[in-house]
Amino acid sequence: MAKDMVRDEWQAVARGWRRWEPMLQSFTWPMSLRMVAAAEVGPGQRVLDVGCGMGDPTLQVAVLVGPHGRVLGIDVAEGMIATARERAAALGLAHVEFRTADVMTMDLPAESFDAVLGRWSLIYVADPPAALARLRGALVPGGRIALSAWAPPEANPWITIPMAALAKVRTLPPTDPAVPGAFHLSQDGALAKALVGAGYQAVGQERVVLSWFAHDPDEFWAVTGDTAGPLASLLAELSAAERAQVKLEVTEGIAKFRAGDVYRIPAQAQLAWGRA
Repeated sequence: MAKDMVRDEWQAVARGWRRWEPMLQSFTWPMSLRMVAAAEVGPGQRVLDVGCGMGDPTLQVAVLVGPHGRVLGIDVAEGMIATARERAAALGLAHVEFRTADVMTMDLPAESFDAVLGRWSLIYVADPPAALARLRGALVPGGRIALSAWAPPEANPWITIPMAALAKVRTLPPTDPAVPGAFHLSQDGALAKALVGAGYQAVGQERVVLSWFAHDPDEFWAVTGDTAGPLASLLAELSAAERAQVKLEVTEGIAKFRAGDVYRIPAQAQLAWGRA
């Protein structure tokens, strides 16, 4: 099943996400900040983070809502959830809970959350309208939702450069914005349209500019191979000769993004929000 494939792909890179946690956070923090602002997260609130991975932005949200609030993070990959729980314990955040769960099948009591976040998670759901309808039912009247997707491929060389290099030695699925995957719902306005269709009010959408920093091409290659979800599993299957070819093309592809002693590779994401 498609959802089992998604689970297995992200379970396979859970250790890599833990290994590269500081770099991943530096890449994604602008989106996390914008999402909590768009969802108007504040003290005492009950917040659901769908597709929480290893606890981002769940843990930041737990700090914002304070000890009188409650935060639930869910993800289909148990390996991600295990790391999230360890991080929460280390920070002493007793009011955050993590569960291995699927948003389409988990119990979602009516009006049980003040805000819902979904950072790059709805893009892997086969039926976004149904997921959004379930989440709207779980929000209190007037509760807020904030979701993200990636912007179109041309705005994301951090992932399209490795994809183009890999496509020369392996057959890749098409980057169809209508099909679950990295560029699902990537067009301007697509997330907002989905929210309106699911009955949300006061809907808006914007692009968020991100930057992937790497010290050198070797580091960029290592992080990509360890963390890039579906792409990582394909890279792991390459022969030594194929890996060398793909790595060389990736190195050449990111050369133009060198800025002094580091590489700053552009990325853009879509952020949409609404009110139940």
